[in-house]
Amino acid sequence: MLKIKPEIWTKSGGQQFVVLSLDDFEKVRDLLEDAGLARILRDAKRKEANAPTISLAETKKRLGLTARRRPRTTTR
Repeated sequence: MLKIKPEIWTKSGGQQFVVLSLDDFEKVRDLLEDAGLARILRDAKRKEANAPTISLAETKKRLGLTARRRPRTTTR
């Protein structure tokens, strides 16, 4: 669980402000960013759930990343 120490300020009109330390602000920002990225990933997975797929081996082949193995030669 995130532990932060917010300081709440009120203005004469009743508006409130929250003041955080830089460390606490960065923690909150990182959590919000992570949550946003997790949502984007979930949405992408849901949209692509029934899409056709190809294997890793086929992907490597298409990209020209398959290495041709040379036959082993033994020297004695």
